[in-house]
Amino acid sequence: MSESLLRVSEVLLFGRQLSDIELKSKADVEVVVATKSAIDVNIAHNEIEGVTLAENDLVLVKDQDGDKFHEDNDVYQVQNDKKLEKQKIDKGDVVLDKNTKTMWLARKKRDNSGDAVRRFKNNEKKRSIGNKQLEAQWGGKNPKLARIYGFGFEGTYYELPNPTVFLVHGKGESVTDGNKPGDHASRAPTNPSLSGLAAADFQFSDDVMMWSYDKADYSIRMDVETGMLEQVLLDAYFGGDDGAFVSGSKVSGSKVSGSKVAGSKVRGSKLRGD
Repeated sequence: MSESLLRVSEVLLFGRQLSDIELKSKADVEVVVATKSAIDVNIAHNEIEGVTLAENDLVLVKDQDGDKFHEDNDVYQVQNDKKLEKQKIDKGDVVLDKNTKTMWLARKKRDNSGDAVRRFKNNEKKRSIGNKQLEAQWGGKNPKLARIYGFGFEGTYYELPNPTVFLVHGKGESVTDGNKPGDHASRAPTNPSLSGLAAADFQFSDDVMMWSYDKADYSIRMDVETGMLEQVLLDAYFGGDDGAFVSGSKVSGSKVSGSKVAGSKVRGSKLRGD
């Protein structure tokens, strides 16, 4: 990856994907495979796009006439004889291709004969449309959860006080695999495009992955806390010896430490004035 002027605005997240949590993409229909070129829907198919088909599998046929509306574009179910039977789906349904983790939006149009023909549009292109940035990130390409240990920004690496779970996309890029043969896998720094650093006095651990985002991108952060319910719930809400309730949002929030108390009404002219 070459250096670019816009790279200064990128935030690099360093961590590892969580293996025990899988995100469920928001889709109305899930298919085992989607076509990438025209096929004959009237004959039996043992496999499509390298994916072996079994009875009752759902298949998305979407490229019968390029990117145009076509009467054969639709979702099909594999029958016992491996022939395809068209299924009924509605306009606006989101179809998830489990093979490539890509989502497609079903659209309809009337052809010259008045029959409804269908087109499937890559749903990823809608990510920046409207006011659903977080929803688009959650339903983006191959969303995953990763435990992030630190981040890079403007040529500096910052270690988080505690590992935090972030929403990421794809498997990420290895920070250590770019080393020359014979080098230790954890030798730092590696390629600046992966590490974001020109020099470093530390080493990245093996298997650490990097995800790159613009600083204006939307994401989801989850801080995980473990312990007894008495500690992580009851004391945090009702208060304990450490004063958790007092330092919570109801006291240290805007109602107390905000303008109504620390502002002009208390420290201003009404108390210290005439």
